[in-house]
Amino acid sequence: MHEIKSLLILGCGYVGERLAKGCIAKGLRVLGTTRSCERAEALRAMGMEAVVADSPLDLAAGLLRDVDAVVDSIPLERTGKNMHASQVDWLRELAARMPHIRWAGYLSTTGVYGDANGAWVDESWPCDPKSPRGIERLKAEQAWLGSGVPAEVFRLAGIYGPERNIIARLQAGGYKAVRWQPAHYASRIHVDDIVAALLAAMTKPRPGRIVNLADDLPLPHDEYVIALASIINAPAPCILSPEEGEAQLSSAMLDFFRDNKRVSNRLLHAELIPELKYPDFLSAAADLTVATAAKG
Repeated sequence: MHEIKSLLILGCGYVGERLAKGCIAKGLRVLGTTRSCERAEALRAMGMEAVVADSPLDLAAGLLRDVDAVVDSIPLERTGKNMHASQVDWLRELAARMPHIRWAGYLSTTGVYGDANGAWVDESWPCDPKSPRGIERLKAEQAWLGSGVPAEVFRLAGIYGPERNIIARLQAGGYKAVRWQPAHYASRIHVDDIVAALLAAMTKPRPGRIVNLADDLPLPHDEYVIALASIINAPAPCILSPEEGEAQLSSAMLDFFRDNKRVSNRLLHAELIPELKYPDFLSAAADLTVATAAKG
């Protein structure tokens, strides 16, 4: 994997854990940071070297000197309704402490594009986020791309997979979704395909590259949940008008689906993954249903 022998995952959460499993299977040394002692024990049980740290700057100098690759999946810091990309505070100093780094990947969001009125959005589309989440994620992207580290940015669509999906909520009944006028498109990506893309990028790095990670089927959220509920034989969702949605749903949920864009994955296919394991949610539904049933 391009001479990469060790990977540091900053903020090892849902995607990071699955990436770690893939890297460990390939013989890499994988280190991961977390703020939770309990979480650290769970990561160690997977075969990782877990470090409890409030900030990447708390990591030992020797550990950072030995790292070949870094994936940053640290979430935004939240204080009430405010969000902050902590990378702007620590990244410059961290980069100076990693003299042997060969590759870095920052896990961002397609929310940095903002609203595109339903247009197809590729990596050349101007970023104009209006949400605090999108604005701060863009700051973190810029911090990595300007850090002097050979970094790439991965703009993730809505992530789903085992233990992170809406199947149980649909099965419980009463799920609510807004039917926007005109329709508001959103894109998704299965966690397995995120991991495959990251592994491919580590093998075929291109510093400064920005890649959308999204599947082949953008859909309005209401159409998505209706189709998924039908496939898994769950109760039909309650479809709200925009006015009903404003009255009944949280502002966070409304903000998440207010932007309207179809995310292009042409570069993902051209440079990293010719074919996705799950090109759309239809191909993933059976596996997710089995996993959800097993968990229950």
